[in-house]
Amino acid sequence: MHPFTFSFARLTSPWQLRLWPWFLAAVLLPTLLAPSDPPMITFYNQILSVAGWGACVWALGRAGAQQLVAPGSPVARLRSKGLVGLSVALLVCMTAAGVSMVWRGLAEGLALMAMGSMACALVLLHVLFRTSQERGASTVMDLLARALVLTVAVAVLLSFIQVFLPSVPDGRLLAIPTMAGRAVANLRQPNHLATMLVLGSMAAVWVARRGQWSVLATATLVALAMGGVVMTASRTGMVGSALLLVWALRDRRMPAALRLAAASAPLWYAAWWAFMYWWSHAAEGHAFAAAARLGDGSDISSSRFAIWANVLQLVAQHPWTGVGWGEFNVAWTFTAFPGRPTAFFDHTHNIVLQWLVELGLPMAAVVIVGVVLAFWALWQQWGLPPEGDVEAAERHSLVCLSGSLVAMAGLHSLLEYPLWYTYFLLPTAAAWAVGLAAAAGAPLEVVPPAGTHQVPSGVAFADWRAVAGAAMAAGAVWCALDYQWAVNVYAPRYGHAPLNDRIESARKRLWFGYQADYAHVNGPDLDEAPRPVHDFSRTLHNIVDTRLMVAYARALHAEGQLDKARYVVARLREFKPPRSNAFLKPCFQPEPGQPLAWQCQPPERSYHWRELMPDQAGVR
Repeated sequence: MHPFTFSFARLTSPWQLRLWPWFLAAVLLPTLLAPSDPPMITFYNQILSVAGWGACVWALGRAGAQQLVAPGSPVARLRSKGLVGLSVALLVCMTAAGVSMVWRGLAEGLALMAMGSMACALVLLHVLFRTSQERGASTVMDLLARALVLTVAVAVLLSFIQVFLPSVPDGRLLAIPTMAGRAVANLRQPNHLATMLVLGSMAAVWVARRGQWSVLATATLVALAMGGVVMTASRTGMVGSALLLVWALRDRRMPAALRLAAASAPLWYAAWWAFMYWWSHAAEGHAFAAAARLGDGSDISSSRFAIWANVLQLVAQHPWTGVGWGEFNVAWTFTAFPGRPTAFFDHTHNIVLQWLVELGLPMAAVVIVGVVLAFWALWQQWGLPPEGDVEAAERHSLVCLSGSLVAMAGLHSLLEYPLWYTYFLLPTAAAWAVGLAAAAGAPLEVVPPAGTHQVPSGVAFADWRAVAGAAMAAGAVWCALDYQWAVNVYAPRYGHAPLNDRIESARKRLWFGYQADYAHVNGPDLDEAPRPVHDFSRTLHNIVDTRLMVAYARALHAEGQLDKARYVVARLREFKPPRSNAFLKPCFQPEPGQPLAWQCQPPERSYHWRELMPDQAGVR
């Protein structure tokens, strides 16, 4: 076997060969897509991930999964407290999204996308847990790991092109980075790329551990991937590279050369940093974004510490039921926070705080306990296996891989919100499911010994897998088609109708009507009558920004809600809008001898953020 090629000797069964392309498509294709349409830059990548994993689940159902048993033996069903805990956590979050939609005004599209994504994760979790029991946990992990390895190999190539050949990216085949010298591949977000590179490096260690390609190939990919992490200038990726070292130190039954390849990840990171620093100073035009970020004097936390302090205050104000799923942005924006971060945050950038502030302490505790239970099911298996027990050593390595993949997603989630993106949520659910199955005692490989026969795992369950997968894929197609109405508002197609007609048509769509609402309410100029307050009902629950606050303040003022309008403007001023803002210009440059404009005067009292919602417009 050539050291840099896969060996398919371990993919000998028709079942594996049939499923391999589906796993590859589900993981790889969403990261390859460069074109995007406003208003959501990663929409196509995410919807392709849902469709890909739906097709994969459908293929698992159509493959007619069977379990090999000896004559007269009962077909065992594994139980996992971790699986139950994670399922409960997902169901609680799905319920919270539904409650926000029905009783708190969250836009239908936002709620349905949240519930749909979590439902897909739940399906994938149970399907792959069951499939790992039937076909072997190592067998299933091989398919996922190979897909991750190839995905990261492509991502490394794209990253190097973006940094060393910056004139090549055209936005069609390869995304154009927003900062010179900073790799983003086609995920368009440096931290997302960094996490993907670390995940792929972990998967490469497993593939070599299984003897499916060489240690040299793994060491090479790890080295190149760490170079890609350096080029992303991601601090999350830098910390995440240490997880490979943790795995290598923990898995003492791993071959020595492979342990060294994994443990060397932080060293390769340091070496690449030194090289890139030298390269950026070797000639003009060589950009190194990580060094530039260190020298720009910016807040190392990117305002996270400030936003977390605000979140804790919101938790104290709403301890029992939270502000509601998807309501953090509007609650935070319309609550007085002098000295707040001036960027418009739509997420807390910490998944634990997100649960606390949106779900409230009791429900957040249920979710956190469920997730911790699921991770503990992996962690408790990290003990050193007995010397000479080959199967125990491989099981230990598989659980270590699953735990490392989940830990990387968890680490990133403590600083951002990667699991709100399906191309991270679904692979994480898949890896977690296989690890939980292995930890629960699922066979690593199912080989039919003499005297065994195949017993169907249950026609109903096999059919359910196919139906669930088809539903995932069909839902993705429906969502993608619905999105085109929103796209036609912000990036009109050839032969398009007038803007107002496009907006009105898009507002009627189930999934993305709220995106058209944003264009609708921001349509009138300052010298024109604003839209009615009711028209803001959906868009305020997406993300509130300067334009929306100005439009909403004008709408409240026009309907006689003068003090509420002034309160909204007071919150807007906390974000320190530029003095050139036309709406606030009379406040910065008042006319001599003229009374102050209404937007320049302070409110008479403070308001709870819920009092400002359109359904409270009549409450004075």
